[in-house]
Amino acid sequence: MRFGGHQTFAIRDGWLYKGLRLAMEDPERLGDPELPDWLGVGKNMAKAIHHWLLATGLAERDPAGGTNTRVLQPTAFGRLIWSRDRYFLMPGTWWAVHIQLIHRPEHAYSWHWFFNHFSATRFERPVAAEALRRHLDSTGERMPSSHTLDRDLNCLLRSYAASVPREQGDPEEAMECPLSELGLLLHSRQSGFFHLNRDLKPIPFHLFGYALAYAMERFRSAGSTANHDLSLTELTHGPNAPGRVFALNAEATYEVIANYEAQRLLRIDGQVGERIVRIDAFPSHEWLGRYYDASALAEGEAA
Repeated sequence: MRFGGHQTFAIRDGWLYKGLRLAMEDPERLGDPELPDWLGVGKNMAKAIHHWLLATGLAERDPAGGTNTRVLQPTAFGRLIWSRDRYFLMPGTWWAVHIQLIHRPEHAYSWHWFFNHFSATRFERPVAAEALRRHLDSTGERMPSSHTLDRDLNCLLRSYAASVPREQGDPEEAMECPLSELGLLLHSRQSGFFHLNRDLKPIPFHLFGYALAYAMERFRSAGSTANHDLSLTELTHGPNAPGRVFALNAEATYEVIANYEAQRLLRIDGQVGERIVRIDAFPSHEWLGRYYDASALAEGEAA
């Protein structure tokens, strides 16, 4: 598990494009001491961009350079994003980035913990910090310093929290992480409380499928069947399940799935004591590709 690496900087608009561009066009420069100059940012920000490329799964260490090399190469995910939405303009791209973060405890353990294990909906920062420390203590892993954990948790909260009420002219608003636009977390300026939004959200169907397929590829053996048959409980509470990834409670998870069924995108079968959801077992990259295809088609029809 990994904490830090981001130098306390949450992802900023344009950072992933800048880093992915180097990974695609001149990967050796990602290991160059002059990386800040190539990226046009300060030294610590360059380190943060390097970290976020790894943590979001857009790039990986070049195996030719050994396990500790700073030279990165694009992953299949990174190449797909570069070909379909290199400027990170579409909501589905940021949902995919969010999904990747949660599945990479080796680079962003706090993200994996927060969405898979933290149960509070309304909380203050110290409560979340103590819950993270208790969780790590229960795993038996080597405990990082409190300072390291606090910095990591603060970065996570800044990544997702949209502050309310918004203040016009506040320079911090202009530097909000694009992940805050997903509507997962709100922060009250007045009370200091955070609120995890577990209600219904406008999640593109193909990103729901992508989240499910990617979780099964990462942590389960991929089957060759034409469909996945999963219970509503599994989709809501299972490790890295869509309900956890998208912060949906059981009611919201069912409502999302029912909306998809109404559009004939999946099927819900009645079973004794449990409803089973049947969804196509496409590979994750195909789900994401279909999202971009559908978005392009909708844009063309609108024009």
